[in-house]
Amino acid sequence: MTETIGAAVLPKTVPELLAAARAMAGLEDFGDPSFMKALEVLIAGFREEARFSAMGEQLAYGGVINMLVNRLRYVRDVKAHPEILDEKIVKPIVVLGLPRTGTTKLQRILSADPQAQGMMYWKMMNPAPFPDEEPGNPKGRIEAAQAVVAMLTEQFPAFVARHPTEALQPDEEVLLMQGSFDCVVTWLFARSPSFYDHVMNNDRRPVYQYLFSQMQYLQWQEGGARGRGWVLKSPCHTGLIDILLETFPDAVLVHCHRDVNKLLPSIAGLVEEMRRIHSDHVDRKVLGDEMLDYFGRSMDRYLELRDQLPPDRILDVRYEEVVDNALDVVRRIYERAGRAFTPETANLIGAWEEQRPPHYLGHYSYSAADYGYASDTIDRRFAAYGERFRSYITTDRSISA
Repeated sequence: MTETIGAAVLPKTVPELLAAARAMAGLEDFGDPSFMKALEVLIAGFREEARFSAMGEQLAYGGVINMLVNRLRYVRDVKAHPEILDEKIVKPIVVLGLPRTGTTKLQRILSADPQAQGMMYWKMMNPAPFPDEEPGNPKGRIEAAQAVVAMLTEQFPAFVARHPTEALQPDEEVLLMQGSFDCVVTWLFARSPSFYDHVMNNDRRPVYQYLFSQMQYLQWQEGGARGRGWVLKSPCHTGLIDILLETFPDAVLVHCHRDVNKLLPSIAGLVEEMRRIHSDHVDRKVLGDEMLDYFGRSMDRYLELRDQLPPDRILDVRYEEVVDNALDVVRRIYERAGRAFTPETANLIGAWEEQRPPHYLGHYSYSAADYGYASDTIDRRFAAYGERFRSYITTDRSISA
């Protein structure tokens, strides 16, 4: 099925999307076709469940085409340069935990250090170089990302206030993992119960294998690691630390903790704004139930998996520490990672914090009642987490984050 939008025809079936990507890239080979099953489920959910606005359709289906074009270019480049697959990803720092616990700030200050490879927003929007790009000069890709950020800032300021988005700053690697067409973050942006069921009931290893391959690709483009370690971050890793550690066995894992009664309404507010980018139909009560289910199941699995690890395998930090004493948190992480904490590191972190104070892209508020959470709903669902990490969870100050 296609739909005419002005003079353009919007591809809305898998064959049409594949054909559009091939025409745009001038390439044919998508490589291993195993991604097709997830793509079929995703597009069926788009068509039957997502209830897109006109703009949402353009963004969602256009985004799929863009990811397919990047896949075509990646496959071409690996054929021409098989050494891409020899790139080593050594001892990445991975920040995890439930959302709204200081993970974004921690990822970004860690990435400000020249010792780090940051997961920059512009790289994730287009991991493959543009056809006319000169090696070492990704100006076109940066400008493309800046255009997206400008659109989001103008059209969806409530989203950007909750999740500051900058083309030249790091963001969650789930934006890159979406290119597998099998990543849960797509459901967070575009509600599709069938896709959520698919993600929660199928092996996540292919998604992490895709992430690893794309990190190799990005690292190769920059002449290799050159002594720099990656900094990753996503709450979506929390319930998948077994697969995360299969993929990155020497990863330095850092878990940020915060009062769940603060963070869950906050993440519900963020996801509400994420979904409003694509749809005019967002039911807050349904969304609240979905966030309780997804993050509750993720935490249940995390607690099980963590019991199987050595007690000191993961570094635990408190949200308040990240907010008020980030330098000390970074020192502890660097000690684990074997990185040198230098005066330059301290200066760069200080400059980052000065330039980006809390709410620097806008203020917002949230309420548990907005999403149907009764006074004890969250406590009961996360009772095991609260008991296990009681010493890391306090009733924090009223800092919206």
